[in-house]
Amino acid sequence: MQSSTNTYDDLITILEQEFSLCHDMVTLLQKEKDVITGLNMEALDSHLSEKELVAAKITVCEEARERILQSLGMPNKTLNEVAAAAGPDYSDRLLSMASRFKSIAHSIAELNTLNSLLIEKSLFYIRSSRSFLKTFGINPQARISMEA
Repeated sequence: MQSSTNTYDDLITILEQEFSLCHDMVTLLQKEKDVITGLNMEALDSHLSEKELVAAKITVCEEARERILQSLGMPNKTLNEVAAAAGPDYSDRLLSMASRFKSIAHSIAELNTLNSLLIEKSLFYIRSSRSFLKTFGINPQARISMEA
């Protein structure tokens, strides 16, 4: 059985990996604005694949984090709660990680909101353009993505 010291070290390692992946997600979300407004389907498909890959890696880290917390006897605890129980060797590092995660989660939520608005505007533009073309008897063909 692993000592709690090694387990806390493992937890911090996983948290650092997860934070790095969250940072990658922020970068992708910042880039997404250009991809959405560029209306390039290949670029959009590629971008979505990148986001899905990063999201899957984040999920793997979350699952590992939950297993470590379970082994520490602290399932479903927040980082602040874990830090309070961790003792002086780990509490400051865990509190710092909690603060960093709170900040990056806020950034991700904000970027998702902005990108959602861009998508809505793009869809409105596309629908308006299709309606305009139909008034002249032109029926534009929709391109269907090859992904299921």
